[in-house]
Order: sequence, then structure tokens, then C-alpha cells
Amino acid sequence: MNRKRTVPMRRGNFGYRSVVAPFEFDPKDFYVDRTYYGLGLLGAYFYSSFVDADGNTLAPMRKVTAEMGSGLQLQTNVDRDFLEMDMPSFLASQRGVGIRWSWLDDDSFAVRAAESPLNKGVDIVVTPDTISWSEGDLCNLYGERLGLGYQWYTPNLDEGGGNYYASQIYLTRGTVLGREVNGIIGFDELYGPQGQVFQTSPCFNGIELAWVAFANLYDDGEFEVGACCLGAEHWGYAVINTQDGPHICVTDIEADVTLDADQYIATATYHLPGEDWMFTASPNSQMRSLAAARGDKYHGIGGVIRRVGDTRTPVLSRGWIESFPDNGLVR
Repeated sequence: MNRKRTVPMRRGNFGYRSVVAPFEFDPKDFYVDRTYYGLGLLGAYFYSSFVDADGNTLAPMRKVTAEMGSGLQLQTNVDRDFLEMDMPSFLASQRGVGIRWSWLDDDSFAVRAAESPLNKGVDIVVTPDTISWSEGDLCNLYGERLGLGYQWYTPNLDEGGGNYYASQIYLTRGTVLGREVNGIIGFDELYGPQGQVFQTSPCFNGIELAWVAFANLYDDGEFEVGACCLGAEHWGYAVINTQDGPHICVTDIEADVTLDADQYIATATYHLPGEDWMFTASPNSQMRSLAAARGDKYHGIGGVIRRVGDTRTPVLSRGWIESFPDNGLVR
């Protein structure tokens, strides 16, 4: 069943049909001075999903533009019923003007802000194969690039040219709030027309339905990393890479999604060519603070996604799925 059309069928619109592909990471392509298809950088996102020795989730996230940062949004369910923002960490973190991008050498750059009497410093370094992220005693992390990244481009005349998105995942260890953790860091960048932010984009306001980014690592070194996304109109995709390179790259995707009593995703089964992948939410992983900050129009939840029928047991499996109550779940 198709949703009611949200954009006119006019020249320059494509019904949210997208181009998707894996890509080889190069820091030059992720530096702040690049544009894509006439679209500028709306935000560089450093997000994460970690687990400590007690099974708790800790998930620092930071958005950065040219000089601005939104503060460290550190979600955790330590001594909490859900994933909630740790406000002392946010208040101690660097916020606003002060974060600068700079090249360290020909192929490595830093995103940094100096420590002040009120705020911890920020020190993020990106190389062709690694990422490090330090904010004093709030987090100290080091990750290695996990295979290929994934990207999508959705042209749309009526939305100022559409959007372009690129994501790279890193297998990461370190400390968050003094706790030893392991998991993933995602370094993602969203491009769009000047003046747009994610909350004013068509994805947020009607098109995105159920998008999961994930990584699974096995004890023999094999891995799966990428994303599956169900969207309205003709939007949607799955890009999954392994240690051997691209595994799946499609835009023809369907999914069966079930919600819990609070309207967060409980399970989502994505139907891909020749195989299905099933996301299952983890306990105590509703992202309540992110929902509250967005007027309850955004519901994120942590969990795992596995290929149906795969009997291997991952040594690490982290996933982050998001949905939008106002958008529904029907294409």
C-alpha cells in the first residue's frame, strides 16, 4: 500500500527514488569544506553504541557543523529504566562556538575545542583507518574502520535539491564515564539545502519509517556492517558490507514492523533479495531523552539485527533503529 503522495509529480522530482552504494573511506571526502550535488554540510554526526562489563548501554553522540557543536548527548541506561541523557555530562561538555576543523597532515584531520574552566575539551582525530574521540573524563575512545561505508543520494527539486548522506562505522573500545566499553562509533554526514536541518527535512517529516544502522562481529574476524531503511513513497534501501566487500546494495525493500506498548520498534524484519534480516530491540533501550527533545516525534531504540537463519553467535552486535510516530509504518 502506497502512502498519499507528498510531492507533485513534476519535472525534477523522482518520488524519493534514491541512489545507494558502498564506498571506500577517504578523510578528504569527509572534511568540512566539501559539497555534494550543490548541497552543503548540514551536520557531521559522531554517534555510538557501547556496552560495559555489566551489560549497560552507553552511547555518546555529538553533532558538529563548521564551528558549532550541540554538546555531548550521552545516553545511558546505567541505573535507569531507559536510555536517558546524562545531564551532568552535557553540562560539562563543550557547547556552541569553539569547535574547529583542521588538517593534521595530508590525509588526517582533527575536530577540536580547547578545554575551558566550565567545559571539557573535545579532541576527535580521523585518519584513513582510525578514529579517536576524547572529551576529558566523559569519554576516551579509539576505533578502527570496519570495512566499507554506505551512502545514499535522494534528488528532489521541491526540497531544495534533496539530500545526500554518507556513513562510516568503526569498531571501538575505550571508556565512557570511567566504564570500560566496547562497541561502535558511526561517523555520518548529512548534506542538504541551506537553512535545512534534520528536523525540517522530508525524511523527518513523512518519508523515513524505520532505519537501522548496525554492526555484527564474529570471533573469526568476519563482520557485517551497514544499514536497512524502510521509507514512504519510493524511498528506502539496504546496504550491507562484510569483510569481503559489498554484500547487498538495493533500493527495493519491504519490511514488517511491530511496535511495543510505547510505540517504539520491538521487531523489524527487512525483506531483501534472497534473505531476511530481523531487528530485535534490547531491554531498557528506548531513547526517551531524544524523543522528548523532538516533541515525541522521533523514537530511537537500541538492539541487534541478524540475518534470519544465521546460526553464528556474534562476539559483538550493536544496532540503533529509529522510527517516527507521525509518519506511520506503511509505504
